[in-house]
Amino acid sequence: MKKLKIRQFGIGTIMKYRPVVSSDSKYIFTIGDGCVYVWIVKTGECLRLINHNSNSNDQQIILAQSINPNNQLQLCVAQQNGIINVWDYEDGILIHTIKVEFEIIDLYSIVNSGLYIFGKNVKNVYSLYRIESIRHKSSPIILFDKLPCLPKSISFDKKGEICVFINVDGRIIYILNILNNQIKSIVIKKKNLSYHDKITCAQIHPNEETIALGTQSGRIALWYNFINSTNKEPTISYLHWHSLPVICLAFSFDGSYLLSGGNECVLVKWLYRKSEPTFRPRLGAPIIHLSSSNDQTFYVSTHSDNCLHIIGSNLSIEQTIGGINHIFLPQQASLPAGIHRFMRQESIVMNSGKPGYLQFMSINNGKLIYYLDIVQENYVSPNDINDQCLFTDIKRLAIDPTDKWLVTFEERSSNSNKDDYLNERKLRFWIFNQTNNQFELNTTIMYPHGQDTLNQILFHPNKLELATTGNDGFIKIWIFIPSNTNKSVSHWRCLSGYTNRSYSSSALCYYKLSQSNEINLCCSFEHLVSNWIDKTNDLNEESHYEYSRCFAHFDRNNKVEFIIFNCDQILVCHKTLVNLWNCLNGEFIKSFPWDVHAFAQDPRSSFVALFHKSFLHFYSFSDGKCHSRKSSLFRHVTAATYIPKIKSSSFIPFLHSQLIFYTPQQGLKTFVDDDDDDDKYLIPINGKLEVPNEERTNLANIIGQSQHDFEKNFVSKQKSFDDLTKLNKRINYFNEQLLTTPAYLFPSIDNYCIDTLKRMLLPIDNDNNKEIHSNDDKQNDNLSTMSIDSE
Repeated sequence: MKKLKIRQFGIGTIMKYRPVVSSDSKYIFTIGDGCVYVWIVKTGECLRLINHNSNSNDQQIILAQSINPNNQLQLCVAQQNGIINVWDYEDGILIHTIKVEFEIIDLYSIVNSGLYIFGKNVKNVYSLYRIESIRHKSSPIILFDKLPCLPKSISFDKKGEICVFINVDGRIIYILNILNNQIKSIVIKKKNLSYHDKITCAQIHPNEETIALGTQSGRIALWYNFINSTNKEPTISYLHWHSLPVICLAFSFDGSYLLSGGNECVLVKWLYRKSEPTFRPRLGAPIIHLSSSNDQTFYVSTHSDNCLHIIGSNLSIEQTIGGINHIFLPQQASLPAGIHRFMRQESIVMNSGKPGYLQFMSINNGKLIYYLDIVQENYVSPNDINDQCLFTDIKRLAIDPTDKWLVTFEERSSNSNKDDYLNERKLRFWIFNQTNNQFELNTTIMYPHGQDTLNQILFHPNKLELATTGNDGFIKIWIFIPSNTNKSVSHWRCLSGYTNRSYSSSALCYYKLSQSNEINLCCSFEHLVSNWIDKTNDLNEESHYEYSRCFAHFDRNNKVEFIIFNCDQILVCHKTLVNLWNCLNGEFIKSFPWDVHAFAQDPRSSFVALFHKSFLHFYSFSDGKCHSRKSSLFRHVTAATYIPKIKSSSFIPFLHSQLIFYTPQQGLKTFVDDDDDDDKYLIPINGKLEVPNEERTNLANIIGQSQHDFEKNFVSKQKSFDDLTKLNKRINYFNEQLLTTPAYLFPSIDNYCIDTLKRMLLPIDNDNNKEIHSNDDKQNDNLSTMSIDSE
């Protein structure tokens, strides 16, 4: 059986852990699914992935990251298994690895102080360690061998002398005096925090003895002189703007400003010691992390919909970074509109984390292309975090075969399911404008199926026609009415409807039998599946359907979820089983004990992917064979689709197309062959690996290529002027490669000859040549003062 690996499609989850800004404020680092993304601040593009293991079985969970305190151009990445990898993030080179004998919880670095590590040993005891010098065989020093609880919302001052964190319940604040090795705990009471019942986050001032505390009620408490006040309560002042709990706090690098964020989707910037807030509203989703750059030119806000905003000091959005937009509201279903292909822009379309938006993602690299605002409404946070948020969401989506029309069905939920008739429902038709490459609204239908909801929409494969089903028990056929000079503009209209026994209609499927050229319609009415034959042969006329036959299941409570057609066979997916029928004679073929919760049909083959509990079944209509895979991840799949594949796979169901599927809070996943390893040449500097003959060092490759070209072009002793010109160009190119390659990729400087080192130096002015030439002997003894000789 061919081995497959599940890999992330595009950019995965980047919101779980706090981002880190580089010391020069050029890059932002975010922890993803088994890797670290390096983002460029100016462009918002991903420079590279580091700490990425292509083997999904060996992939370790990354928990924390921090800048190397001894080298600001390196990043320390901590894994759950106790390994800290030190990377040169600009070149993507693994410098060395540090192994600790405990589970790592978090990392923090303080310049000129060291790397602070929060860990947990085998006895579930939490401790604080420090590594003063980051080297290959560095060992941590224990600062506090037993912390009172699991630290939450950790922060350090700029000198690394004071550390503050809270417990999980938010009832106790712990202050670690690292210089005196003392722990001070302050229990939240009415005296030190009036009218507040819980602390949600804490942040210490980088330069002063001040702690900012975010509370459940939305107030921010500022504690002053909390170390020296041993016998009395600290001095307290309050900042209040948030109506919901404060989720995150952050001071600017010099401490002159305080940033706060929460469920209101608003970034609040406070002037320190003054109640003067400024705002950046409508950020789209709740803010869960905040960071400030060292040069204080921008701030980074992480949101619960899996995106980052780079916000300037004037609170204007400069860049937006993100992968697939996660759905963050608990009332939202996971991708209710599913995943659809839009080949005009080589993208896939699905629900966005922002309510009422669609997101278009490239099928080539998985990057987000743009958003499409469907409902034209702003997300408004509720008055209470426990209240249900009222919003309009996109429930259904369809794209016609020509990629010209987009149809969406939106629904605004009421406070109670009993008031279903009060829900607002709209069916919108969008046409693609090739001039500006945007969708434009053409028709809006209020309540397309009366007061009942719409269940499914599907375009006709050969004509401009749309079929919809709903709880009102009707199949409605919508056709496009072109514009007329004497009448109204172009629009969509419903001219016919069909029903069966007054049952609610749901699943839809168009099919074409091998014995005829007619396109017929198949629709489910609760537990029944009815066939409707189109009596109109003209593609320019409206379809007229007549009832033909019915595929019945004996259990009325076992309703039909999906209908799939291929090779004159129809696969009917009920809630607890799957039945296979022959459409030519209406005979039952066989049944499968599968409760399918998601499926995807390959348009280029006869395979269909069916997700059943923790199994993935690839059923072939052509030969009736089934290839199955098992993973706990399949149990949570809510949507899937096939996209065109450039590189063919050795696994039969993936010969022509690539399967991608969506799981909540993990994003899009896909399959790759086990031997398709993109990172097999990623070798650490200090790793002792046997390198085959074809895998040589960078220096060997540069010199070898230079020698190969020399032997190829200059075999004879007689060289023309053109040959000498080529030789000089080759030497210059060789020197350029040596200068642009990072120094730590080359051997030690002791291995180079003097002439080679001289050739790598830059020339100097002619006025100084004589002085340098006279001191040439001294320069040979002291390589640090060498310069090029004049010849």
